[in-house]
Amino acid sequence: MTARPALSIPSAGAQCRQHIAELAGVIGASAEIIARYAELGDDVGLEYQLRRLILHVRAATQTFKDLAEFENARRAESEAA
Repeated sequence: MTARPALSIPSAGAQCRQHIAELAGVIGASAEIIARYAELGDDVGLEYQLRRLILHVRAATQTFKDLAEFENARRAESEAA
């Protein structure tokens, strides 16, 4: 019987940072699409992409708030120990 490799689960903070990084990529792509729609004069596409951009920025902001909570709790725990 072979031993199973140990699974490495990233910390909550690392997961938050990874999610923010992924969202940053989506936000950047959305910004490029928004610029193209603006250049083309496509107001329907422009509005749709702006709404998506706002949703992604809000998600990144909330994830950062979660990250701050995790980090503050971690610091409080280490200071209490």
